[in-house]
Amino acid sequence: MRTVFAVLLLISAGAAARAQEVTPEAYEAALRQEVEILKQGVVQRRAGEADTTFLKRLFPASYYGGEPIKYAWRPSAYGPQLFFSHGERDESHTLGEGTELFVLDPIEPTSYAVQVLLLESIGDITNLAAFFFADVDQDGQKELLALVYAEVQKVIMLSVEPGKKKQRAYGRFSHWQTQVFRYAGLTPAGRPRYQPDRTPRPYLNELQSAAEVRQALAQQHGSKRRPAKAVK
Repeated sequence: MRTVFAVLLLISAGAAARAQEVTPEAYEAALRQEVEILKQGVVQRRAGEADTTFLKRLFPASYYGGEPIKYAWRPSAYGPQLFFSHGERDESHTLGEGTELFVLDPIEPTSYAVQVLLLESIGDITNLAAFFFADVDQDGQKELLALVYAEVQKVIMLSVEPGKKKQRAYGRFSHWQTQVFRYAGLTPAGRPRYQPDRTPRPYLNELQSAAEVRQALAQQHGSKRRPAKAVK
């Protein structure tokens, strides 16, 4: 997965360089630095280094600033994980939107394992609207839920005149999907692993906010807890 993400980063270098107002050469050099970091899978934090300084030093191409999300997705003696999304900005993106989530997981006092969660495309351009944590299947372990949206093209049939044959037309519609990732234990090297959970959950589709997704989960869990009525 790290190799695939590295290729995607380098392909998008030109457009992203314009977004960051740097030369394509400088941006590509920053991307190559990130590719090497992702291949290694572990980064070192300097003593007393602030979260934002830490991320900007290591991910100058992908991290656009702002406070990262800090959350203890899995228990760790060294503190919570850091999360930020890879932002792109061109004609079809705005600052802060992206389709990759970086997870930096403290495994030693100054060492962090790095993993990128790739959000699957659901349309022409897929953007991250929000992400949050919830116990999806009620097993005591919270999952990461990424709410993504995209504009998709659909064919529709229009009636131009009564009694006339309908004509084909193309329209664009918003499509929303909740993608789920779960903690999958440790690698043989002792690094945490996170992977997508592709269990079909149609009740989480076409919801446009984290609040709506949480409500749908609560309703789903409630329906499972209610005992079935006896048939007379």
